[in-house]
Amino acid sequence: MYFGYILLAIAILLVMVLIHELGHYSAAKVLGFTVEEFAVGFGPKIISRVRRNGERFSLRALPLGGFCSFYGEEVYDEEPLKTELPLTENSQDNIIAQQDSTGSQQNDSVSAPQVDILSRAMTSKIEEEKSAKPTEEPASVRLDKNGNAAIGFFEQKPWKRIIVLLGGVTFNFVSAIIFALIYIWAVGCPTPTIAEVYTDAQGNPYSALQKGDVILAVNGQDITVMTTYSELVQNAKEGDTIKFKVDRKGKIVTVDVLRQKISTEINGKSTEYVGFGFSQQTTFINNTAAHAFTYCVPYTFKLSWSILGSFGKLITGQVPVTSVTGPVGSVKLMADISSADGRNILILLPLLASNLAMFNLLPFPALDGAQIIFTIVEWIRKKPIKRKVQGIINAVGLITLLLFVLIVDILSFAL
Repeated sequence: MYFGYILLAIAILLVMVLIHELGHYSAAKVLGFTVEEFAVGFGPKIISRVRRNGERFSLRALPLGGFCSFYGEEVYDEEPLKTELPLTENSQDNIIAQQDSTGSQQNDSVSAPQVDILSRAMTSKIEEEKSAKPTEEPASVRLDKNGNAAIGFFEQKPWKRIIVLLGGVTFNFVSAIIFALIYIWAVGCPTPTIAEVYTDAQGNPYSALQKGDVILAVNGQDITVMTTYSELVQNAKEGDTIKFKVDRKGKIVTVDVLRQKISTEINGKSTEYVGFGFSQQTTFINNTAAHAFTYCVPYTFKLSWSILGSFGKLITGQVPVTSVTGPVGSVKLMADISSADGRNILILLPLLASNLAMFNLLPFPALDGAQIIFTIVEWIRKKPIKRKVQGIINAVGLITLLLFVLIVDILSFAL
């Protein structure tokens, strides 16, 4: 059973990567870029198909990411890309005319019209064979959607490249909003339901709350996905009186509860702590369409901001590296959370989508954020950073990134 949750976690990660790469692909197609390969995963190809227009779609062995590569993206010199166009009828005529005018025709016994007829016949035969039996590999010459010579990635205008680079992040962010909408509508936001009210040594309850009360608001603030119960009470100090609005068997009542030192027995053991004097179970409320449509966008922004803050704390050392997990650790964590409660799958989806969007915006080599910075610098300077230099930086960044996630995965299992 647990293995099924592992497979589900891997499938979810692949879907997130697929959404990201579809963002790049869609923006590229709209702006007229020529795509070389659309791949989910890295490493050896498991499934690979080539379309007639030369685009390759592949599923690779390692579900650690993916990529959408473009025509001319691997060209590192500063010269414009040169493409050899296939001979057409007009080009054949022009070659023959040039040969006649320069006297460079080698065989006088074969006239120009005969050469033209022969070449046209051979060209027609080749085209006929291609249409009858399409090849697996794309033609060496790439054409754009209008049939013209394809423009290389780095020959495209900088603003177009930036839009294509932002396409993946945009798709992840939009998908996070959609996933948040589904999560809030289907699950709702968590809130405590009173399971037991503790009593003091004389048997008096510590508060007027009753078993079964569902907390709806704290000090006049409704509990939503944006303002959770834990966030609303986290700053309460000992001696503070908190107003709880609760649903008591369908009736809405307000109860004043003192945050105080609690001395009671829990599971047969004497316990002392500062709190409100009750145990709780989690209930999900506000799982309505109105609540979902109202909060799906701000909830996604909240997730993204918290993720960005986590990255900042990691960089400044406030969060240890050991708290970070790589792909393998993430799969295990997702499987554990999902197996504990199936609803957690819906909670994970907007979190993962937001995480992938924010991660790719980081200005780290090999990530979209770094490529955007390279392009902006080129736009400002009117001159690109040498492609070879960019290639080396990205290669080093990718290797560093892969080593980092490998190390944190090893540490997460070892510690």
